[in-house]
This record gives sequence, structure tokens and C-alpha cells, in this order.
Amino acid sequence: MTAELERAVRRYKQWFGSYKKSGELKKIQVWLVVNKGRIEFTTQTDSYKVKRVRRNPRVVCFIGSKEGPTVSGTAEIVTDKDAVWRGYRANWKAHPLMMLFLAFGIRRRIQTGRSILIRIHPDDPNPLSGVTAPSL
Repeated sequence: MTAELERAVRRYKQWFGSYKKSGELKKIQVWLVVNKGRIEFTTQTDSYKVKRVRRNPRVVCFIGSKEGPTVSGTAEIVTDKDAVWRGYRANWKAHPLMMLFLAFGIRRRIQTGRSILIRIHPDDPNPLSGVTAPSL
């Protein structure tokens, strides 16, 4: 992993880029967790991010800032509650102050099945290979 990418990952945020029907890349800021070299974040099941990933799993992650560094890959929608809870706990480690305000709503969505995890498998060679941040 390059020094620039390492610094960007430690910010624990990204601009997630997925493609609209028109082919336009749409960037949305989300929190970031890296788990065994894969980028993960939680979101609501009915979000546009989920709809776009279902239509086209090719994505681009702009790590740390809206301009990059970039990691391209293939997104997977994960509905397993254990994986979603793990992402929730990782967000507590990365963003403890914000989670004080957001935790109740997020917990409720996970419990009712209205929250999922999006997992991005970076293209080879994986620049995040072997990385887990924050440590889980």
C-alpha cells in the first residue's frame, strides 16, 4: 500500500462511486472500513447506492477525499446480520463521537433488517491486500 493510500484509509471515509442507468458516475460520501483487504460500509436497504450496485456491481472508491486515491472493484451486497453488526462495531471504533448521535437509528435499522453491508472486492492487484482498519 502506498503512503498516500495509507493516510487516506486512516480518515475512515470515502466517496463511493456507482453508476447510474445513464452511465454517469455518482459519488456519495460514506464511512469506510477495510476488512481483510475489502472495503465495507453499511447503508439502508432501499438506498440508491444499493439499487445502482444491483444494476451494475462495478464501482470506484475515492478513499479519504472526493478526488482519491481511487480503488476500483466489484461490489457485493451482504445481508448477513453478523457482517452488518461487525461493520457497525467498526464504525464505533472509527467515529465514536458521531456514533453517539447516530447509533440508535442505525441499531434499529439493523435489528429490523433495513440495513445491509456493501463489500467492495478491489481489482487485482489489490492495493489493500491484508489490511484491516480499524482493527476489528
